[in-house]
Amino acid sequence: MQIFLDDIDYRKFLFVLSDVLDVYDVECWDYCVMPNHFHLTLRNRLPNLSKMMQHLNGEYATWWNARHQRVGHVFQGRFKDQIVQKEGYLVTLFQYFALNPLRANLVSAPEQWPWSAYSCIAGRAPNPGFLSSELVLAEFEGESPRVRRERYIARVLAKWDDEDRIVKLLRSRRRVVGDAWFKRSVLEETAPPVVVPKGVESYYGYL
Repeated sequence: MQIFLDDIDYRKFLFVLSDVLDVYDVECWDYCVMPNHFHLTLRNRLPNLSKMMQHLNGEYATWWNARHQRVGHVFQGRFKDQIVQKEGYLVTLFQYFALNPLRANLVSAPEQWPWSAYSCIAGRAPNPGFLSSELVLAEFEGESPRVRRERYIARVLAKWDDEDRIVKLLRSRRRVVGDAWFKRSVLEETAPPVVVPKGVESYYGYL
């Protein structure tokens, strides 16, 4: 079901997003809002991502139902979140976001879709105020912002070696996206502590 029916819906969502990011002190590196869903690349400083997303979805849903005279849930189920490795994988995520409207046949070029961060990061549109575009450009080598923007654009427009595999990976329910070392380190860091009963010798193991 479409949850963004016109420009007013899109603008309202981005307004709510800006406010919620500020309240929860979360960085937004990239975004792409589509007619029936949205993508965000976020970095949170506190363990408050679930509260932030609940606030974002709830506030927009309440407003949307009132505006369109609907009732019930606007978003289906819990949001899907993935931890993405910065080295080697993050720039692929930027490319995936920017090309989303093209894969959906909404536009023929990424800069034609006004509801993604692509044009802002590429320097073709003003920053909406909440986008940490400089952190995205820092992932691309270059002695000046202009050169880094050019390399960002080139990466977005570059042909993927294995597009089907990458799209399936980013659309999967996989919790961690990265190489084997990164996945293991994240799982070890987030694993619950092992409680050893009294009288039993301590041991080390991997989940």
